[in-house]
Amino acid sequence: MATIIYSVEMPFPANHVFTVKMEVKGIADEQLVVELPVWTPGSYLVREYAKNINAFKASDIAGNSLPFQKSSKNTWLIYSGGADVIIQYEIYAYEESVRTNWLDATHASIIPAAFFMWVNGYSGGAEIHITPHNTFKKIATALSNAAGNNWELFATSKDELYDSPIEIGNHSSTDFLAEGVIHTLAIYGEGNHDEKIIIADLIKIIQTEVAIFGQHPCKKYLFILLNSNTQRGGLEHLHSTSLIFKRFGYADHNSYLEFISLCAHEYFHLWNVKRLRPAALGPFNYGEENYTTGLWVAEGFTSYYDDLIVYRAAIYKQDEYLAIVEKNINEAENAPGKNIQSVAEASFDAWIKYYRQNENSNNSQVNYYVRGGVLALLLDIIIISNSNGENCLDDVMREAYNTFYVQQNRGFTEEELKSIIEKYAKTNLDDFYRDHVFGTTQINYQPYFEKLGLQLIDKNAGSLDKDFGLTINDKNIITAVRKGSSGELAGLNVNDEVIAINEFRYNPGLINILTNNSVEYDTFWFLVNHNGIIKTLVPSLAITDKVNYKFEALPNPTPTQQQCYKKWLHQHINP
Repeated sequence: MATIIYSVEMPFPANHVFTVKMEVKGIADEQLVVELPVWTPGSYLVREYAKNINAFKASDIAGNSLPFQKSSKNTWLIYSGGADVIIQYEIYAYEESVRTNWLDATHASIIPAAFFMWVNGYSGGAEIHITPHNTFKKIATALSNAAGNNWELFATSKDELYDSPIEIGNHSSTDFLAEGVIHTLAIYGEGNHDEKIIIADLIKIIQTEVAIFGQHPCKKYLFILLNSNTQRGGLEHLHSTSLIFKRFGYADHNSYLEFISLCAHEYFHLWNVKRLRPAALGPFNYGEENYTTGLWVAEGFTSYYDDLIVYRAAIYKQDEYLAIVEKNINEAENAPGKNIQSVAEASFDAWIKYYRQNENSNNSQVNYYVRGGVLALLLDIIIISNSNGENCLDDVMREAYNTFYVQQNRGFTEEELKSIIEKYAKTNLDDFYRDHVFGTTQINYQPYFEKLGLQLIDKNAGSLDKDFGLTINDKNIITAVRKGSSGELAGLNVNDEVIAINEFRYNPGLINILTNNSVEYDTFWFLVNHNGIIKTLVPSLAITDKVNYKFEALPNPTPTQQQCYKKWLHQHINP
């Protein structure tokens, strides 16, 4: 029977190098093509993992070298003659994230899509034997293991292997029960986290999310939490999630809420994306981009739900949740790119744009997480109001999950999902999709929020607040110039160093001081270092075109408006 057996060692963690032996048995092909993915599911960027592969060689079982050639950047052709093959290679692992491998004296993180090669055409499972460094005592992974041996792992398929991160070291590990499923929280690294508080809040989130979909798809689930000095992020998997967060970011209330919202986001992916998914996102082609215009649903809907779930779980207070909704709308509306790029286009171009932000990104792109979340909110309001508070977006998610994953085990087309949304919205959504999904038409928010007994007031309307449209970092370097701003018109550029304004040496608070007293200044002289050349530029101080939306309650809301508001917040009104 054909099989693949990996043996992984880390003899000297300080050099950040894993050694891998890959035994390929029972495949009688005269030639073998082995491939390493170029990306990992959930992170839509070709990361070129093969750049970290070194010392590749192939031999037969007796140790005789076999000829091979590299046939592309991430594939190797081995002339095996039908014999069993042993492949050996090294992996350099020193990039801290949830998408890449890491090895040092403190711990090891394996992202399997960036780590394990696979034989093209092979559809079976694999064994993974890990020999940890003698200072590493623990392993955490959702992969099954041999009885009595945590270091011998099994994957039933390539997809399961590539979707199961492995953490090795001396992390803490705590099991807890939620919705009948054993969950494990594995935490690496020092920090000011309180494990008991995190687990208590995770249980609330799990209960809230399971209530939406009506069932839990896993027999067990693993949270891997890496404490870092600087990094923040998460990556969803079939039976686990990888999280990375600021090690001292848990004690501050707002920072902790950011963390728990991240947890809610990645856990929601357990259904939305990992099982309920756009058709293009599985079965995966690991060797190239997998294009879809539906990331605004995959990530945008999830972004809408993450904070809503934290609120429903009674972790956010009502005013905290409404402030987050305001913030998200303001972020979406203050990006000049909203007039250029649709969320569908942003989804499709994620592979070349989202993970490669530059100084012009805000001027030319939209964030499909943020704007997709805003559209999910509007669709939720449409459903709630048209059903007089009987239905909401939850019903769409539940039916779509049961239809496309549970019953049909396939991905959905955007038209199929749109039909389910229309069913619960009781209206045709062609115009909504044309204008706001595939188009860039300005959103009029008032008719939506009026249905909830709210009005969205732009506090900047009629304001005399002024700015230059510049973002300047703490090193006095311009990092962004807003499209159409006075700074752009005056010729100020990204990477210009601001030396002085008028007769004053520049410091981070100077612009606010001068603009707040702008009646005394008819002209603003910017002395800048532009690529080694000293220039004086004169931008005008213009009234800001940014919006600052805030919610206000409508006076005397009708019973229907009140009912819709309560449905939106899932009947949960906390003080």
